[in-house]
Amino acid sequence: MKKKYKDNNFLEVDKSQVANLLLTNFSELMSGFYEMQSSFLTNLYGRYESIETANIVLCFAKNTHLEVIRQREKKLNHDISFNNFWNNLNSIQKPAHKIVNIVNMTGLPKETARRKIKLLMNKDFIIYDKKIKEYTWNLLDKDKKNYFIIVEKEIKQLAKFISTNANFLNIDLRHEHGNSCACNIEKEIKSQFSFYWFHFLSCQLKWLHMWQSKIKDMDLILIALQAVLRALSFAEKKQNVNEMGLENLYLLVGKTNTEYRKSSAGISASSISQVTGIPRPTCIRKLNILVNYGTLIRDDSTKQYYLNHLAENRTRNILTKENVLTTINIFSEYLTIILNAMIQNSKTKNIS
Repeated sequence: MKKKYKDNNFLEVDKSQVANLLLTNFSELMSGFYEMQSSFLTNLYGRYESIETANIVLCFAKNTHLEVIRQREKKLNHDISFNNFWNNLNSIQKPAHKIVNIVNMTGLPKETARRKIKLLMNKDFIIYDKKIKEYTWNLLDKDKKNYFIIVEKEIKQLAKFISTNANFLNIDLRHEHGNSCACNIEKEIKSQFSFYWFHFLSCQLKWLHMWQSKIKDMDLILIALQAVLRALSFAEKKQNVNEMGLENLYLLVGKTNTEYRKSSAGISASSISQVTGIPRPTCIRKLNILVNYGTLIRDDSTKQYYLNHLAENRTRNILTKENVLTTINIFSEYLTIILNAMIQNSKTKNIS
């Protein structure tokens, strides 16, 4: 059951409101979040063949958008839109990083970062300046079309997630008559692209850094997310639950009973491979790691994998309540910044 806030005239959103919203409506709101993350990480894996490798590129992309935003220090109305991004990319001084900076931002071990950087350099994703001994992002004109296609899809996913949260908070961001909230949010993101994308990538880097400190194989998160989405879908279908908050979700899928095991909550290695683009043999190997961790349970008869919420059966703290709460903390901070910016911009457009 939705818990909505009654005040329809927000001056601003408070982080505690957003965090409480995500907690009390965990199944519906966080399923949208995990869908967004699954899509985002799948796109990253498809481009860079590893989430860890992609994580390094995100560092350069985030600081590139920050440099674009800083152009407004010289010109207040500087165009930071999605359509003007390529012009901005070619006109700014591209941020450069030493390997120690990359290690600090990603949480990757230094040797792992060095190895991944070498792979990126071999594919011309980043280049090394021998004079200053620093690396820069090497987004080329041949990448332009593909970049815009991928990011536009990511903007749509993000707009959908923001729209759902705004709806639960009774925030009306439809400043254009007849358009859906998600459609207007998508337009808003594109109009102030580097601002919104800087904060989006900053948030993603914090989240990935958290997981890097928990486990050493970031691709496991993408695979585990597929089981999480199935478990949340199962939980949402339960008719005897009035509130699908985090506590109730753990009660629902915390027992691997017959109903749970025979439901649609399971997922196969083939399905995960099809969704994520990770080769099936790699999926099987990493799924077995997650089974050994106690994160997943494998049904030998169906060869399906299920999310396991029984804490006593886990050897690795991947999907604990603590990690879920940390995730909510990271993204509620992000949503607070974004919603407040959109509220103010919506008011400005309505006034004008």
